[in-house]
Amino acid sequence: MFDMGKIIGKKIICIKCIREDRRTSLKYIRPIYILFDDEKTFIELVDQDYYTYHDCAYGAKHIEINVDKNHWDTIINDDDHYPPATTGI
Repeated sequence: MFDMGKIIGKKIICIKCIREDRRTSLKYIRPIYILFDDEKTFIELVDQDYYTYHDCAYGAKHIEINVDKNHWDTIINDDDHYPPATTGI
């Protein structure tokens, strides 16, 4: 379960995805991270475990709210590995 209080009053500044292979077209990559303006809080959309949630949709995600300045900095500054995820949103 996540604590919505961690994101109340914050503004979304960026939505990022993960590109593990530079040859992958961005139109096939789904959003993974939603970064907020406090420069440390982000939402991570994590695949649900099929065995635990076997009756849910294939694309269903867990929502994890994280507060980690170092990870936030890595995500926002590395556009090769974490490109903007604006396609299909």
